[in-house]
Amino acid sequence: MIEKMKFLSITGPKTDIDRVVNTYLSKYEIHLENALSELTAVESLSPFMEINPYKEALATANSFYEELKSPEQISVKPMDVEKALDTLRRLQADSQELDRTHADLESQLAALDESLRVIRPFRNINYNLSSILKFRFIHYRFGRIEKEYYQKFEKYIYENLDTIFIKCDEDDQYIWGVYFVPEHEAQKVKAVYSSMHFERIYMPDTYEGTAKAAFEQLTQKRNRAAGDLASADQKKADFLLRNKKDIVAARNAIAQLSGNFDVRRLAACTHGDDKDVFYILCGWMTEKDAHSFQADIKDDSHIFCIIDGEDDEHFKPGLHQQPPTKLKNPKLFKPFEMYIKMYGLPAYNEMDPTWFVALTYSFIFGAMFGDVGQGLLLFIGGFLLYKFKHITLAGIIAAQVSSPQSSDLCSEVSLDLKMSYPPCGSVR
Repeated sequence: MIEKMKFLSITGPKTDIDRVVNTYLSKYEIHLENALSELTAVESLSPFMEINPYKEALATANSFYEELKSPEQISVKPMDVEKALDTLRRLQADSQELDRTHADLESQLAALDESLRVIRPFRNINYNLSSILKFRFIHYRFGRIEKEYYQKFEKYIYENLDTIFIKCDEDDQYIWGVYFVPEHEAQKVKAVYSSMHFERIYMPDTYEGTAKAAFEQLTQKRNRAAGDLASADQKKADFLLRNKKDIVAARNAIAQLSGNFDVRRLAACTHGDDKDVFYILCGWMTEKDAHSFQADIKDDSHIFCIIDGEDDEHFKPGLHQQPPTKLKNPKLFKPFEMYIKMYGLPAYNEMDPTWFVALTYSFIFGAMFGDVGQGLLLFIGGFLLYKFKHITLAGIIAAQVSSPQSSDLCSEVSLDLKMSYPPCGSVR
């Protein structure tokens, strides 16, 4: 069925809106409307013009919160706003220092990986790299050439050139090496190598000793940097674990205050001096919640609420708006609301088809599914997933396999199948 909704107009001193939201409205489900759009006939109203000062703090708190493991299971005590903001500033300062260290280590590791990538194919050169890179009268090039071109080069061209090619490494596709040529022959030999698709690899003058020694030193540095990076990751994990309760408490406090400012965006204000300015909030509640809310605030002199059409027949805000639709069904049928929401909720004055969908879906499922043992497993698994993980589809499965028409049909279908077909052993 569709719950009956009531339109509320809530007003009080402008400075009191946070208390009202935290004390009263947070306990109820309310669909707020833009008060300025609702109260078009009321003159001298202005929007509640304030910028949310907690927006950036909430973004910071959420970034920490998302890094925690199962933060919703962490129980914390309430934290006031000043302490929450101080806690976030402390956490942010400590986290930034850890992040800077982590970024530096990542940069070092990337540079070492690049140096290793360059020198790895040439690590078998048993000569001082720095000396090679300082040759003045001998031209040299480090690089690689595809195997098929290298074989042609070696067979038809190599013997006729004034060059030496030192093979250093190879794989299934390439051969890596370095060639030497007299300076006066450099351009001609370079053109020949280029025609053989020789790809030059630039060797920076940062290596010490032989290529093998340089490769081993870089490998050791790289391993140390990787260890330092792993240690930095562990420090960040320890930091989050050590401060998890402060993160959750601060985030909850900031989220609540930030939510209040989201409420203010939909509020309107009267004009006047600061002490005489009042806010107005308009929204929809279920009839039951509306009456509970009114009973809750009856002794509070700083808040006044009008339920549309009940206290004053001449005061009817929001009648041009269509009330929101809220479905109310028994627990057994509630999971089937997923199908209704999937295709669009019915209008406020239309019929709720949830019961029809639940009954027909279960009936058809029972006609198709005839295994009692599997049905029991589906019921248990679906119930547990719906209970603890709130998976709607699991609730639907548990509901339909447990329904009377499903179990009856399961028995009938199973009996029909047994009577219609002989045992497997009798088939020849």
